[in-house]
Amino acid sequence: MKGPAVITARPAAFTLVELLVVVALIAGASFLLLSGLGGGDKSAALQSSQATIANLVTAARMQASSTGRKARLLVNADPAQPGRYLRFVALQLARQPGASPANWDTVQSLFLPLGIYVVPGSLEGLVGEPSAWKRSSDLSTDLASDLFANQSLAYVFDGDTAAQLWTGVAFTPNGTLAALAGGPPPKGAWVIAVGQSRPPGSYATGLPPVRLDEPARVRGLMLSAYGVPAWCDDRSAF
Repeated sequence: MKGPAVITARPAAFTLVELLVVVALIAGASFLLLSGLGGGDKSAALQSSQATIANLVTAARMQASSTGRKARLLVNADPAQPGRYLRFVALQLARQPGASPANWDTVQSLFLPLGIYVVPGSLEGLVGEPSAWKRSSDLSTDLASDLFANQSLAYVFDGDTAAQLWTGVAFTPNGTLAALAGGPPPKGAWVIAVGQSRPPGSYATGLPPVRLDEPARVRGLMLSAYGVPAWCDDRSAF
């Protein structure tokens, strides 16, 4: 006669998505520490920012594929928000399935270190010498994030009362890139650079509140249509 079956409880385990989000949280905390120490070394901050953005891209793709809903990464691009401008990044997951979800939940948000900025799709107003901001592989092309070209929307972020301007990229449940607000799927470079904020009153309303000033010191990612990030560790990689 057989005895009663013994049931062994399995310990709970983190999913890959949870681990990736934890990595992003840790990286975000380290950024805040660097900022609190006076900005830290800009090269180290730039490298850490590159790693965190790569983690967020991977986490967004995994969130989308594991839930069957779109995910997106938003970068604040509103000149009227100098504290957030090109430094505040948010990972969001759609509440509803489908190509055009109406509502989004923020999974993670963080600031890049002081002096480190996401380069948008256009350099207009951001650089003093546009001729110095050209890609090494093609001197007719700006060293900007073409991934974000024509990718913008007005969105009321959590806790805000008014819409702000955002740029970014979305991911389908298949992990491929999707347009942020309609149109063909984007692909290309996500560039980050060293810069500095402009003193209040030193620039006209509507112009960028920051200046990018070191074209030789940039990092970032190159995303294919499949959303897989390839690291670009210097200017020559773009």
